[in-house]
Amino acid sequence: MSVAAHIFRWVVLTVFTAITLVPLLWLLLSAFKTNTELFASPFGLPAHWSFNNFVNAWNAHPLYLYMRNSLGAAALSAAIIIVASLMASYALLHQFRLNRTTFGYLMFGILLPVNALMTPIFFIVVFLNLYNSVVGLSLVYAGLFFPLGFLVIKTYMDTTPEAILEAARLDGAGFHDIFFRIIVPLTAPGAVTAGIFLFITAFNELLFASILTTDTDAQTMQVGVRYFLTTYAANYPLAFAATVIGIAPTVVVYILLSDRIVEAMTAGSIK
Repeated sequence: MSVAAHIFRWVVLTVFTAITLVPLLWLLLSAFKTNTELFASPFGLPAHWSFNNFVNAWNAHPLYLYMRNSLGAAALSAAIIIVASLMASYALLHQFRLNRTTFGYLMFGILLPVNALMTPIFFIVVFLNLYNSVVGLSLVYAGLFFPLGFLVIKTYMDTTPEAILEAARLDGAGFHDIFFRIIVPLTAPGAVTAGIFLFITAFNELLFASILTTDTDAQTMQVGVRYFLTTYAANYPLAFAATVIGIAPTVVVYILLSDRIVEAMTAGSIK
């Protein structure tokens, strides 16, 4: 690699890192300021470092309840998608007449605009009496984000050596035995990676959480943060503190398990 190419690469990485981290750092610093200080010096350091905003934000609204709902909806939807994706990916390992058509149909959801699904999903959820329900929200997330989980898991499952499957068949292993004893253990890293992506995506979702929940008992963290910004009053530091609390779980999950993500996303390239 030439010197110019090396410099260009580092410039691009530096710019991308700044674009990603600067807003996050500004949000974190603003969470320690007062409203007056925020408008007087929006890009300066806080005059007094205190966790009062975080404590007040936690006590002002039932953030613990919003957090529980977000975690529950994200975890349940991710579990549903992982199970469904494992079974669908295993079925597509076997060649049959409509194999490619089925794959295209399952991936078609990635191309659909989410806004086009708002009205039908709303009426379906209401009809099933799942409105204002964490379970109903989880099922919606499972349907919306299934193509993402399916893509990650199928990409990883396709790297399973055919020789292992043939040896299992010769030893008398049946269709279900191969799935539970070979496919699932070998695809576990891909399933974990899909679970991380799905958990983060569902945890941060706002549109359907706003549409399908109006009761505090069912609303998520992303919806709860909006209560700090009303028509007649806006306490931005408290809102920023609540936002930091809300994004903390996904940031921690990503940092702890980022190596799993890299492993699964590069699996298809080293098959």
